[in-house]
Amino acid sequence: MAYNSCRDRHCPKCQALAQEKWIAARSRRILALGHFHVVFTLPAELRSLARLHPAVVYQAMLRAVADTLLELGRTRKGLTFGLTLILHTWTRELAFHPHVHVLVSAGGLGLDGSSFIRLKHRYLFPLKMLGDVFRGKVLAALGAARDSGKFPERTEAAYAQLIAQVKEKRWIAYVKRPFRKSAHVLQYLGRYTHRVGIANSRLMDVTNDQVTFRTKFGRTASLEPVAFLHRLVQHVLPQGFRKIRHAGLYASAKPGGPLDQARQALGETTLPPSPPPETWLEQQMRACPVCGGMVRRVRLEPTAPRAPPMDEAQC
Repeated sequence: MAYNSCRDRHCPKCQALAQEKWIAARSRRILALGHFHVVFTLPAELRSLARLHPAVVYQAMLRAVADTLLELGRTRKGLTFGLTLILHTWTRELAFHPHVHVLVSAGGLGLDGSSFIRLKHRYLFPLKMLGDVFRGKVLAALGAARDSGKFPERTEAAYAQLIAQVKEKRWIAYVKRPFRKSAHVLQYLGRYTHRVGIANSRLMDVTNDQVTFRTKFGRTASLEPVAFLHRLVQHVLPQGFRKIRHAGLYASAKPGGPLDQARQALGETTLPPSPPPETWLEQQMRACPVCGGMVRRVRLEPTAPRAPPMDEAQC
C-alpha cells in the first residue's frame, strides 16, 4: 500500500497519473512522423547564476532553445518544426546540471503554409551551429536581464568577467536520430516530462548517518542526510514556472492553425474533439502493467489503536 496524495510536481510518487494524462492529451496533437531528440546544456560557469536566479536563467534557456530551432528551421530548411521542450536540472548523482530536452518533428510545414516537408536524412543541423546559435541567444537574454537590474549582486566587472568565460567557449548540443513512430516518441518523452530528481526505487538504504542511492552503470552514492536533502531541494522549480513548453506547430491547437494545416498537408485527419473529463474515481482506475487487471486506489480509514502487548505477568 502506498500513499499518492500530495500531487506536488516534485513528488516522486504522485506524478504517475499526471504523466498518463499528459501522454493521452499529447497523443491527440503529435504528428504521425519521426522526431529528433535534442539536448542543450548550460555551461558550468553559469550554474551559479542559475542557482541565484533560476526563473530568469531557465526562461532564457527555454526561449533560446525554441528560437534557435525555429530560426534554423526557417532559414536552413524553409519550414516550421513542431517542438516540445522539457527542462531538467539534475544528473543521476543529483548534481546541479541545467539542460533542456527537445523533441523536434522530423519535418515541418513549408513557409507558404501549403506543403509539409519531411526530412529525408537522419540529420538535423551541425552540432556546432546549434551550440553557437543557442549561446548567442542565451547571452543576449541574460544581457537584457542584467540591463533591467535582474542580477544586482554582481558588479559590472564581475558580470563582464563571467560572460567572457563562456562567450568563446563551445556550448554543448546533442542530437539523437529520429524515432520512427509517434507512439514511441510519447512513451519515451513521458519518462522525461514528469520525472523528478530521484525515484524511490533508487533509494537503497536510509539511516541517521547516510543515504545511499543508485546512480548509473551499477554504481551507488552515499551522502549525509543533510547533504542529500541539499542536493534534492536545489531541483525544486520556482513557483509557477512551467518546465514543459511547446513551440512552432505544437504551440497551439487552434482550429485552422498551423498544426491543422500540417495535418492536412500530411493527409491526416484534423484534431479530434477532446474526450469528456474523467471523474476522480475514473482517474484512479488504471490497468495494472503486470497482470492487466484494474487497479483501484482507495482511501485508508483510520483504525482503532491496537492494545499494547502483554507483559510476561499477564500471559
